[in-house]
Amino acid sequence: MTLTETPARRKAPGPTLRAEARRGIGPWTGLSTALTLGVTMAGKAYQWQGDWIETQRLLHTGATLLAGPLVAAAACWQGARDHRRATDELWRSTPRARWQRMAVAALPLALWAVAGYAVGLAGSAAATWPYAGGGGPLPSLVVVDAAFLAAVALLGFAVGVLCRWRLAAPVLAALMYLVLGVPNYSESPARYLGPAEQYALWDQLPVWWFAPAMVAWTCGLAAAALTAVAARRRLAALVPLAVAAAVAPLIVSTGDGMFRADPAAGRLVCSEGSPQVCLNGRQEHLLPQVAEALSGLTGRLEGVRGAPERYVDRLPVQRAADAWMPTPNVGWYLLRGRLQHTEHFAWQAAMQLHDRDCPGYKAGSKSWNRVVRTDFAVSGWLIGPHAAQVTYVSDSPELRRLEAMPDAERRAWLGRYIAARNSCDPSEVPVL
Repeated sequence: MTLTETPARRKAPGPTLRAEARRGIGPWTGLSTALTLGVTMAGKAYQWQGDWIETQRLLHTGATLLAGPLVAAAACWQGARDHRRATDELWRSTPRARWQRMAVAALPLALWAVAGYAVGLAGSAAATWPYAGGGGPLPSLVVVDAAFLAAVALLGFAVGVLCRWRLAAPVLAALMYLVLGVPNYSESPARYLGPAEQYALWDQLPVWWFAPAMVAWTCGLAAAALTAVAARRRLAALVPLAVAAAVAPLIVSTGDGMFRADPAAGRLVCSEGSPQVCLNGRQEHLLPQVAEALSGLTGRLEGVRGAPERYVDRLPVQRAADAWMPTPNVGWYLLRGRLQHTEHFAWQAAMQLHDRDCPGYKAGSKSWNRVVRTDFAVSGWLIGPHAAQVTYVSDSPELRRLEAMPDAERRAWLGRYIAARNSCDPSEVPVL
């Protein structure tokens, strides 16, 4: 019986890949990415906790401007490992292909960077979810940020392979921070090519092709750089480079068109009863708290002729019977799902009742000084003495006279005042 010898198979990269993933710089990169995002988010929790858009906006900034340069520096250090160990010649004598060795060294680091981002995303989502009214993170922005971190890992690795300078890693991190940050101060449509662009997501949503286009752009450039360094046939780098070059004009020419109006943000949802309090659909869950904050003001205007029928948080108001109120933005009026500074909130709404856009008025004249004192007195009385004290409304003769009026007389006077609340003629504002 003749035994036929079989040629030895090339060793699969699985064991080496697992070893790199467990013992290389990858785990430390993932940990550093998670800690960077965690510290960034925790330090500004009051600005985002309880609002999905603000949560993801800050997470996007941390992932691109902070974690991105860090991952690039770690990957650059990893790419220069053979230079430091002087093992280039040794690796050339092994049967394993150059591209395979580099892929085994670079991919675990990219995956660890994405894993660190996933930890930061999960922690931020868990911190926001109990206080948010609904919704969740935008999947397209999650994909874009994760793909960006993987791309900078591959790009940083390619730089490390090419550059033998020991300070290449920190210099690359500094340069990448500048390259990512500077376009945010530009008005050119080309700024949308920057992965760290601060997207206006308050009332917009990404279109369906936003994530595929941005992933093709960032990952295409990174794959082209790594292929040019690692592949035997460097012309293969033209394929991912062509993909990136194909989507770049689409991104630049579209610009703001990569985002569409959010139906929830554009929809006005109002409370029951009279007067109504109206917020956009994203903040519908805050209606009871906002109505409670304005209850003192609306209660004192009850029965007054011409009093607002609706309080809305958008300008300009569309109807004569509408009045403006502040938007309960997170970071100032909203903290962990609870409305803060309610006295100031009511004060802003009261001041808007007499929003006089009169560019030609004579500042310092006796008639306009009287109007200004009257306006402040009305606002101070509407929000109540305690709130007036908190918002530094001074105790004036006008305020005392308004407080001393009988209820029927005060309602009649307020009706005349509201009828002239937008007037630029001082003679039309009733004397207090």
